[in-house]
Amino acid sequence: MNTKFIFTLSIVILSIILSVDAHCHAKSYEKRSTELFKRHDYEKNDTCPCTVATATFNSTVVGIVTFAQDECGSTLVTGLFSDGLVDPEKNCYDFLLVDKCGKLLYNLTSALDVKFRNDGTLPFSTRLDDLNLNCDPDGVLLAESDKKRYVKRDTGSSFQINQNGQDYASAPLDQV
Repeated sequence: MNTKFIFTLSIVILSIILSVDAHCHAKSYEKRSTELFKRHDYEKNDTCPCTVATATFNSTVVGIVTFAQDECGSTLVTGLFSDGLVDPEKNCYDFLLVDKCGKLLYNLTSALDVKFRNDGTLPFSTRLDDLNLNCDPDGVLLAESDKKRYVKRDTGSSFQINQNGQDYASAPLDQV
């Protein structure tokens, strides 16, 4: 009887430890912007809002890229391009996040490690601990444009694909 109880108790304790560790794998990813927490009513939590955003391509390139931010500030980037990325052996493609003025916010090219096939890509997925959507003022969804002459507050970003260093395709990053 004691061995069954001890075995059951050890399983319960182990599962609690693993669930706590999996909840937030490291304290170093928590964001501490108190102003942002007040704006989102997270005054009592030291976490980021869970946010999902997508970039949908429907013209030169056909595909979708999804960004999912967890409460620790890490972002999972997944996607697939089905058409438009022609001859990747001759053309060099770069995958970038840019603000509304075209200023580079984040270069995703090496992090995504995209594998090409049949004018598109295989599905890709990566977790980025240094990219956040709206966790602090540096979040890509909160990026402010320099063109404040016409629009008082123009924020947001786009997922841009460059071919051989030139703009090739772009899609706005929309919060879902």
